[in-house]
Amino acid sequence: MEFLLGNPFSSPVGQLIERATNSSLPSEDWELNMEICDIINSSEEGPRDAVRAIKKRIVANKNFKEIMLALTVLETCVKNCGYRFHTSVTTRDFIEGVLVRSIIPRNNPPQVVHDRVLGIIQVGRCGCKVM
Repeated sequence: MEFLLGNPFSSPVGQLIERATNSSLPSEDWELNMEICDIINSSEEGPRDAVRAIKKRIVANKNFKEIMLALTVLETCVKNCGYRFHTSVTTRDFIEGVLVRSIIPRNNPPQVVHDRVLGIIQVGRCGCKVM
């Protein structure tokens, strides 16, 4: 049903995430990443909109630079956003449906993406326990 919600990059935080994960960036834009965290923390819809945009950037994306930038945004948000954001990214749906799915062999991810995703999943990074 999520497809009925429209473009995840149409919200204010979604637009910033789209900019922060653009493959034309030479490297991470930390100021923009922190601005994303500020919006997430200050708006009711921020966590939901951010998770939708991050998910869109990671799932089925063949541009691994965009995936790496999205993982940086995700990790920055986990470290700087509150409970409402954490509850969205520590669900089984997000962990398995977004993070694990991005590193399955048929997607042929580079080792750096694989290692980064596994690092985020570990205890302490996303607040979840790996079984």
